[in-house]
Amino acid sequence: MPPFRIHPALTAVMDQYFLKIKDAAPNSPHSFHQQQMEGRPPKPLTILYVTFLRYPNTGGLSHYITSLKNGMEAAGHHVDVLAPGDMSSVQLEEWIPEASAAARAFMMERYGSTNEKIIKNLSFLHVFSAFLKTQNLEKYDVIHAQDLFALFLLGDLNQTYQQPLFFTPHGFFTKSRLTFNKIQKGSLEEAYFTCIEKNGIAASTKIIMIADSFRPNLMDLGAAEEKLVTVHTGIDFKPLPLRPREKLTMTCVSRLAPRKGHGYLLEALASLREYRNHVDVWIVGDGVMKEILMKQAEEWELDNVTFWGRRDDIPSILSQSDIYVLPTINDNFPLSIIEAMHSKQAVISTTCGGIPEMVHPEKTGILCEPGNVEELARALRRFITSKEERRRFAEAAESYARKHLTSDVMTKKIEAVYQNHLYRKEGFQ
Repeated sequence: MPPFRIHPALTAVMDQYFLKIKDAAPNSPHSFHQQQMEGRPPKPLTILYVTFLRYPNTGGLSHYITSLKNGMEAAGHHVDVLAPGDMSSVQLEEWIPEASAAARAFMMERYGSTNEKIIKNLSFLHVFSAFLKTQNLEKYDVIHAQDLFALFLLGDLNQTYQQPLFFTPHGFFTKSRLTFNKIQKGSLEEAYFTCIEKNGIAASTKIIMIADSFRPNLMDLGAAEEKLVTVHTGIDFKPLPLRPREKLTMTCVSRLAPRKGHGYLLEALASLREYRNHVDVWIVGDGVMKEILMKQAEEWELDNVTFWGRRDDIPSILSQSDIYVLPTINDNFPLSIIEAMHSKQAVISTTCGGIPEMVHPEKTGILCEPGNVEELARALRRFITSKEERRRFAEAAESYARKHLTSDVMTKKIEAVYQNHLYRKEGFQ
């Protein structure tokens, strides 16, 4: 394993926290600023996508990377993807434990205490950075980080390479963990992970947001307005022909997690008992809330609710559905809603994150305030009782998704962001 090293910014922020060094200020890595040059044909690019998280995997980030990779390759570009799974068994099984021991010793000697979450992160950062150094990063025209940890490492390495460094955030690590009490306000963990986010953002050339709702949080973390551009996520989804069931069918496809709001859906359904014999409700997905939700449905005698668990036949399920509901209380730009729109569903969701940017209220769906059971119940009743309303909203949703929320549209827009930056850069050479 290479000699253990902690990024100076992270040492500084921990020093500040432990009152060892009060005035330390992390240096912001270099970022590019050029003027735009238009009117030149696109050129083939060598592109690298990097994530610190598991890839390939299920979930939005993995789908996003795969869609971009396939789209860019179809457009004639060369694409590589680097993730921790590409590291050797020696790096994963020997270097990471060694780095953990070094990080633990560093914290104990310097501060007299340790933090296992930070030690785990420091060890992975150190080993993944060593791995990235061997990957000949200077050969790429474009490097595109897909999470804050990859961005932080690439920003540090890129002070040498000075390559265009793009970033797509798929969420906000520190803020999300503060919201759900996984990190405590004022803790060392808050300071440490916020430092990673701020330094990575400062190092980026351009930040490609999946939804414009990311803008305020990014600017709070120091992102300059001129760095930000929105390209909505698109998917390569092939819906099946609709196969209406005898009963009206309502579907919710989502991980069974507290922030997805399934409990509010069940509570709203309990207030609509008069429709129970006419509507089937399919809840698709698995997660920590499964037993709690099943018990809740049983207590409220919601025998029309079926928990299907995790499924790999979502197109088939949506082809038999009429109404799609996602009662989330904390979200960004959910792929499940995009799939539902492509599948010609009458969509009900909430005003969380970027959802209003695809589900336009009273145009492509109905939106409720997160956690507002009365609003949700009214929206459900509206679609349950009006076939014409369901048809109108479903057709509008499908039309919008086909026009704006495809991987082809997304890829072309991101390709234009890459090309425009490269031409601006050439204009200064």
